[in-house]
Amino acid sequence: MTRARIGAFAYIAPAFALLGLVLLAPVLYGLWFSLNDIRYGAPAGFAGLRNYARLFEEPELGDTLRRTAIHTGFSVVVTIVISLALSAWINRLRPAAAFLAQIVVIIPWIISNVVAALLFRWVFLNDIGLASYLLYKVGIADFQPLASPTGAMALLITVSVWKRIGYAVIILLAGIKGIPEDYIEAARIDGANAWQVFRRITLPLLKTPLLLVAIVLTLSNINTVETPLVTTGGGPGDATRVLAIEVYERAFTNFDLGSATALALLMFAGNIILVIAYVRFTKWKA
Repeated sequence: MTRARIGAFAYIAPAFALLGLVLLAPVLYGLWFSLNDIRYGAPAGFAGLRNYARLFEEPELGDTLRRTAIHTGFSVVVTIVISLALSAWINRLRPAAAFLAQIVVIIPWIISNVVAALLFRWVFLNDIGLASYLLYKVGIADFQPLASPTGAMALLITVSVWKRIGYAVIILLAGIKGIPEDYIEAARIDGANAWQVFRRITLPLLKTPLLLVAIVLTLSNINTVETPLVTTGGGPGDATRVLAIEVYERAFTNFDLGSATALALLMFAGNIILVIAYVRFTKWKA
């Protein structure tokens, strides 16, 4: 190895050491932790794959996975559809109006997850919420979304969409602005209407930004515990009990740190698979 390469590695070694300490070390420690029998918060003996086996023996975990898939799937799809429409609309506004619209859209994204969830909970809280009061004034007296499984899941999806729509709009709007205007002008000269331009020109050229938004939204919805925990608490019953709440309650309510760590690592593995899929799919030009 030449002296130049040694010098180059010396410059980047501290950065890689810091990344390893912050990112890799907790994963390795969690893997070791999940392979032990945890009692009173400390390893009490090697357990092998027993904690993982316990997870697959619990039939309730399948329902939790299904609820997580419903919440994540609907949240991602609705967010992307609304964000595409908003991005296309903002792109056609005048600069001053477009700037104001972007500020309004991005506000939910910069608000804390806990604050956003509390705002929605206060608005839609049974009986005394602002939404219930307003609907009561117009003759709808039985609007209680947190009292029914379907309503609670719909409310949780609504909070997730509202919270993350600003990020999606910013990324997609940047993608739209990066499309050469010559392509759109050529399509219009050939007689294409607005919908045909969007479907044939804009949408295909947004493939990479769309994939980026989809993967980030998916990971965010799967891993965020604040939104479901504060908004619905997993209820009513287990109607909105998703994987993030499952890990939280196993660790900090039931103090079952062994299975909680095992489930968290399985979620981490799922995240890695999604990231690999994103990297794979973004090579569509090759």
